[in-house]
Amino acid sequence: MTITVLHSGTQTLIMDAGRPGHRHQGIPGGGAADKLSFAIANHLVGNKWDTPALECALGGLHVRFNEPYTIAISGAQMWSQNQGMNLALNKAVQVEAGDILTMSFTRAGCRSYLAIAGGIKAKPFMGSVSTYLPAKLGGLNGDPLKTGDVLKIGEAQGDVRTLPKGHIPLLSNHVVLRAAQGPEYDSLSDASKRYLFTTPFYATTATDRMGSRLKGDAVTLDTELKMTSSPLLPGSLQIPPDGQPILALADGHCTGGYARALQVIQADLWLLGQIAPGAAVSFRRSLPEEAEVILRGKNSYYADLIPEFLF
Repeated sequence: MTITVLHSGTQTLIMDAGRPGHRHQGIPGGGAADKLSFAIANHLVGNKWDTPALECALGGLHVRFNEPYTIAISGAQMWSQNQGMNLALNKAVQVEAGDILTMSFTRAGCRSYLAIAGGIKAKPFMGSVSTYLPAKLGGLNGDPLKTGDVLKIGEAQGDVRTLPKGHIPLLSNHVVLRAAQGPEYDSLSDASKRYLFTTPFYATTATDRMGSRLKGDAVTLDTELKMTSSPLLPGSLQIPPDGQPILALADGHCTGGYARALQVIQADLWLLGQIAPGAAVSFRRSLPEEAEVILRGKNSYYADLIPEFLF
């Protein structure tokens, strides 16, 4: 049971839930950049939420199904067709042997997830098949998919499911992230503290799975810092000397030496995977006690729908 890659698009990777627990070894948790959309796609085709699937960034993926499958696409608003017929997002559909799926450009968001009943089969490294490009780990030889690659598909796991309308994530080209103060927030100038929470930044073309360089008015420090390398997490907003922030994403460095101004709350980390070059990015203040309440609410909202999934 296989599928064949006819065109790999901008970047398509094999992803699962990631390999947490190895940051002390310099290996980030990684995995699907938008874990919510990834989990939804798997849920729709009857897979466990963390079953390996394809993460397609910015479109362009074409695949041929070599046997009949049930598939689902979730995430970015990406125009997709099977045999020339439009496919709805967030809905399980049946494809036949020889059918060709094309995933075109994104209208909102950055990454779409193609889940196939049974999941993609690949060799795990440190408990995960997720592709980590900087170290060429996981996936298919640690590389993005390329034309001619043949991927093995596992046996179907469960029944096809539907998604209640209220559980479909809403995406736009203006990503709003709730964030708490970072460890070096108090070193920022008063003007920069206000600016961070009132004016949008814009993701530059220097945006990938590791991070996004944001463009806007310079964020400056009132207090000069002499930092050694300190821990970084996905969602850490760093301020380099030029004042143009860097937002750490799923495959971001485990340590860094710039001031950490903000930390995106855990409940919003899934949105980091939908930041495309050119997108507006705004931050909204979130107090620690609020972040805990938001996280419990989000986990509760999806608990009955997607077993074992947590933000």
